[in-house]
Amino acid sequence: MNLIGGRCLKADDLERFLDVETSLAQLAVILLGKPAETREIAERWIAKRPDLVVVLVDLVDDVIRIQAITLRDPRLDALLTALRNIVERVGPESKDRVVRIELPTPAARVDEEQPTVDAEEKPGESADSALVAGAGEDGEMPPGIHDRPLLDASVEWLYRLLRDAVERTPAENGDVHGLSVTRATLLEALDTPLERAAQEHPADLAAADRALDAALVAARSGDDPDPEPLAIAARRLDLGPLDFRMLLLGLAPEIDFRFQRCIGFLLDEMGRRTGTFGLYTTLLGASTRVRRELADSGALDRWCLVDGAAGQHAAADEPFRIDQYAARWLLGEAEALGADPRVRRVVRLDPWLGAALLNRPQERCKAADLFRRLPREKTFQWLVLNRADASGWRALIELGATIDKTAPIRVDAARLSGLDLIEIVETAGRLVRYSRCTRRPLVVDSVKAESTDGDDEWLRAFFAGMSHAGCRALVVCADEARIVAFLGKARFLLIDEDALSPDARVEAIRSAAEGADVYLSNEDARAMASRFPLRVDALEEAMHLAQSRALDYTADDPRVARFTTACKELVAEGISHLADRLEPIFELDDVVLPADRKSQLIEIVDNVRLAHVVLDEWRFGERLPYGRGVTALFFGPSGTGKTMAAMGIARRLDIQILRLDLSRVVSKYIGDTEKNIDRVFTDAQRTGAAILIDEADALLGRRSEVKDAHDRYANIEVAFLLQRMEAYDGLAILTSNMRQTLDPAFLRRLRFIIEFPRPDADARDRIWRQCLPAGTHTLNDAAFRQLARKVDVTGGYIRQITLRAAFIAAAAGSQITLEHVAQAARAELAKLGMPAVELDVAQVRAA
Repeated sequence: MNLIGGRCLKADDLERFLDVETSLAQLAVILLGKPAETREIAERWIAKRPDLVVVLVDLVDDVIRIQAITLRDPRLDALLTALRNIVERVGPESKDRVVRIELPTPAARVDEEQPTVDAEEKPGESADSALVAGAGEDGEMPPGIHDRPLLDASVEWLYRLLRDAVERTPAENGDVHGLSVTRATLLEALDTPLERAAQEHPADLAAADRALDAALVAARSGDDPDPEPLAIAARRLDLGPLDFRMLLLGLAPEIDFRFQRCIGFLLDEMGRRTGTFGLYTTLLGASTRVRRELADSGALDRWCLVDGAAGQHAAADEPFRIDQYAARWLLGEAEALGADPRVRRVVRLDPWLGAALLNRPQERCKAADLFRRLPREKTFQWLVLNRADASGWRALIELGATIDKTAPIRVDAARLSGLDLIEIVETAGRLVRYSRCTRRPLVVDSVKAESTDGDDEWLRAFFAGMSHAGCRALVVCADEARIVAFLGKARFLLIDEDALSPDARVEAIRSAAEGADVYLSNEDARAMASRFPLRVDALEEAMHLAQSRALDYTADDPRVARFTTACKELVAEGISHLADRLEPIFELDDVVLPADRKSQLIEIVDNVRLAHVVLDEWRFGERLPYGRGVTALFFGPSGTGKTMAAMGIARRLDIQILRLDLSRVVSKYIGDTEKNIDRVFTDAQRTGAAILIDEADALLGRRSEVKDAHDRYANIEVAFLLQRMEAYDGLAILTSNMRQTLDPAFLRRLRFIIEFPRPDADARDRIWRQCLPAGTHTLNDAAFRQLARKVDVTGGYIRQITLRAAFIAAAAGSQITLEHVAQAARAELAKLGMPAVELDVAQVRAA
């Protein structure tokens, strides 16, 4: 375009210019204004200058509408198509606001005094080669933007095919095409055999056909390092020549709007802008043969390239539209396939956590090999990853993606639950299409999907659909046997090993601590890995949580305390309601026991703390097929400190306690008790907490002779608990008042059995002193000795007496005295049915 003058003109000024200027044979005017005003002006100008082209830009409030009154130069159609594409491709929210449009003029016409329109100019050529959204501000085009030989050959072929079909349409019989048809037209059409009409192609159509075949062969060869989308589709989706031509015909209305007019003309209905399946198959040859070959190939349906249900099995009058997201991608929109709602519904956009903590060369090499293995391998379709460490595999996949600089397509299979089976299969095909066309590896995460209750048919249909589409993907699963059954006859490779080694987990903890400004030695990191068996993604979350917290300067090491607190909070997430989470408040030194029993409690702590040394480094774990955990039974009279000792051990290990609530675990429904027990042990295994089963004799009594169904199912519950405890790797503590009622088979599986005897006088003396905080009472040593000798109760009752005495003293407004303790002791003993004990207050005073 040549700009006349350096300013915008008013309509009156241009009116005078048109009356005077006659040297310009080709002139285009862009007229802006209200529709009611500009329409009359444009019609008056066109009447004066038949060669004038007027483009109206109507301003209707905030809406801008572009239309043309007359088109004297066909190249202006390309301009309008380009302007429409700008709106569709760039959009109002895009940052690419600079667009360059080139309408090249053939050199042969430059010197002509009266240039005319070249009859061989092809629809879509100018728009295709000239419109590029997102060019630089200097007008430079990205390299290789015009290097699209397959698209150029496709547009040429479409032009020749549609032009030939329009030329062969009978005319001059008095009918108004698109509105009516005469008898002569119908007879002429019926008298012309379809085979002869299909073969009467002019030479230029045959040449375009050969050129398209040559371009298609070149595209499928894979020599171009940066192929165009059409070439990628032909190569990666295995489209044959007939499939590809059918695809081009479906794309024709999207490429050039004049193709739409041709299609409406051929359908004898000018209101139609989309061709039908019957029209396209007829244009490609004998309709029956084309249908059969398309059905044998099945590529259009397999890759969901046709919109809706109109595929190669559609009725002849069905509109044949290319799937809008596939069409947008084929025409240059790079992210269109990922914008498909069926794809977006199941794809996770955010990267999985944990990769930032894997810094060792061993993990980097493993991640790079894992990420690149699937595209290189030709012997299997599926790479199945297992060993109950899904987060470790996810972190390795993300690390490999960072190394390879290719983002994977992360599929959460659980999001498919509840969908129709047909929709699930279609979603599977679209996912495979997305992966093949973008060359991004596909990773299917089925861990959550496997944990959902209900029928497995939807998950089976999903994997079957992906296998049928020739998917090659990684699968992160929890049960490989179940997933392999879903894969059917598809070849797979199972990697049955731990994603991360123990050393890698220790290093991940050190990296997370370092991110939270905490330095941990290797030994400290191993101890923390034993205390908090967090997954690698949870470790990164703990790091971020610690970074966001303020420091508590009352702690011995504020930064360590902040990171440890974050780990504890994340460990406690997701614990079921079947257990009570207890925070240990007692120290192990608070437990009053004989020296030999106290040493066994210390031994329990050492067994848990040094398990990684003995079982892993010294390889004693290789000789233990089960029983790697530490199980202990505390038995003795009520109130002797069994629960207190369990809390002291947990506090020494700096872990939490999950107390099994039998009222919630035991169910009247068959099988529910076992499920509840398994859930509690799974929570404890995942969080690194200790399990405390108070009053274990209620659940682990002796198995009796089976006399009815109740006995049989009660025995099953006991047997299941025995098996579950053997498989448990953590600390489990059971308390009981009656050891003799426990099943002998259960006692054999316990590593520690510790008796908590009734305290003697010296032990009771220490307990009385511990239960009465300093500064709250007036008791002296003689009073404590008298209490220890005369009040023969266990520590639990002593605590109750001192608490009751404290309230009595508080009501009297004084400190706790021996009289208050004596009053509380008489009430507590009476509650237990024991005789009252008289305390000699005068003797204490004399002493």
